[in-house]
Amino acid sequence: MIATRSNKTRCGLDIGGTQIKSVILDDSFTVLEETSTPSNANLGPEHVREAILTSLKKLNQSGHQITHLGIGCAGSVDSKTGTVRNSPNFSHWKDINLKSWLSDFPDISVRVDNDANCATLAEWRLGKGQGTTNLILLTLGTGIGGGLILDNRLYRGSTGTGGELGHFSINTQGIACPCGNIGCFERYCSASALKNQLPEFTAKEIFDNRHSNEKCNIAVQAFLKNLKIGLTGLANIFDPDLILLGGAVSEGLKPFASEIKGWLKASAFPAVGDHVKIDFTLFGNNSGAIGAALLHDS
Repeated sequence: MIATRSNKTRCGLDIGGTQIKSVILDDSFTVLEETSTPSNANLGPEHVREAILTSLKKLNQSGHQITHLGIGCAGSVDSKTGTVRNSPNFSHWKDINLKSWLSDFPDISVRVDNDANCATLAEWRLGKGQGTTNLILLTLGTGIGGGLILDNRLYRGSTGTGGELGHFSINTQGIACPCGNIGCFERYCSASALKNQLPEFTAKEIFDNRHSNEKCNIAVQAFLKNLKIGLTGLANIFDPDLILLGGAVSEGLKPFASEIKGWLKASAFPAVGDHVKIDFTLFGNNSGAIGAALLHDS
């Protein structure tokens, strides 16, 4: 629903492989409007640039005067320069400076960051993570995205690549990952991992059919076992107040929320297991765009 418009608005764009999601926030961080535009990422960077400009044009035509623009993108992002070094959404892209694409709009302040960092900001500032000092967010989708709030600050690491939580090994004799590692978490706990086991089903169907199909049940039990290993490792390393699960696959995990908490209590360090909470994200697929709109306040 569109609320009363503000003369000073923040815009967030979340660039995906198929769509660019955009939101407008006012000074009280209320969502005034949201739109979606085909990204055409498979056609190359110039097409994505045109899609970004189309998104901004739509919002401008709706009467929004954008002064602060945040852009979220999957991959390795240098948030200081606004450069996407590489991204799974953008085949054959290397060192694309998204910030420079908006040079024709000198009145708009532009910031760029990893999309999972943006989602983490959204949940920490406005969603389920409000009031937490140390937060882990995992987006369980095609792969696993991750974001970290440590000591009340978004953690980006030395190169802006901190928080790649899908890429630590949970099986050193396991599946090779395109990142170069072996047995990465996301090779076992993502939609792609489930699809690779049972290509005739979607990830949702595998969870939905677990009671009636033995193959689906085996796949879900293996998924949960590997999730336990990954979450326990992350909990022990970061000692968070809260772990938030998001992404499409997280819907299938909601019936197991109590079980997951039980795992952590039993397998993590006692102080960690007793303290950490498990929950699911509030904003779903809009978290990346909402968080991008908050980048100027991070």
